[in-house]
Amino acid sequence: MARAPAGFLDRHHFLLRRLHSLSGIIPIGAFLVNHLLPTSTAFLGPDHFDEHVKWIHDLPWLLALEILFIFAPLAFHAIYGVVIALQGRSNASAYPYMDNWRYTLQRVTAWVTLVFIVGHLMHFRFAHWIGGAAYDYKAAYFAFFNHTQSGFLDLLFPAWVWVAFYAVGTVCAVYHFCNGIVTFCITWGITIGDRSRQYVSVGAAGLGVVLCAWGLLSLYALVQFPPSDNQPVGHGRAERTAQVERGPGGEPAP
Repeated sequence: MARAPAGFLDRHHFLLRRLHSLSGIIPIGAFLVNHLLPTSTAFLGPDHFDEHVKWIHDLPWLLALEILFIFAPLAFHAIYGVVIALQGRSNASAYPYMDNWRYTLQRVTAWVTLVFIVGHLMHFRFAHWIGGAAYDYKAAYFAFFNHTQSGFLDLLFPAWVWVAFYAVGTVCAVYHFCNGIVTFCITWGITIGDRSRQYVSVGAAGLGVVLCAWGLLSLYALVQFPPSDNQPVGHGRAERTAQVERGPGGEPAP
């Protein structure tokens, strides 16, 4: 009896697995680090946050960079990750070894992180879909702290709901990435012995602590710190225009 021809996923299983493993580290993991570092500067004060975010939004071809190095790899990693997760089976309850628990946590945090990323995009980039203000960082330039803070204080749910959502999502995303570093090194033959694997595990755990600290400190600052004195560029321009139209004495100009 002739066997049914293998599907696309089966024919390219090895390549897709390698690309999935690689995309989780570069560029997605690199973006996670680069995303948490500037947001952590909110804890140093709104001016620091505004300055770092301004540098990012001053990059040329920003939208093209986001699509090529963030959204496209994220979409591939998420979609193929769902395929992997649906095929995998956890045996941590039957064989409660550390590796089995890490495998299970990797799958659980993958689902949580997927929900978190979608929620994060809806919270800011596509907030107008759920009753918030339209995403327009050009209008917020150079008052990025106030623009971001308003998303936690003025949108749909109380601030503590957003803080809890972001705290859980950040911890899960960080664990998924840092544990992924360990599995990446095994998959690509970088760690070939128990000792080298232990070193990578300790390093990945240390990185995870730092990334979680960055994320949680930024959440604290965005909710607890007073707004920045910086005003959007457009706001200042509108005020100057209105003043000119009113005339120096406050009366409408002739």
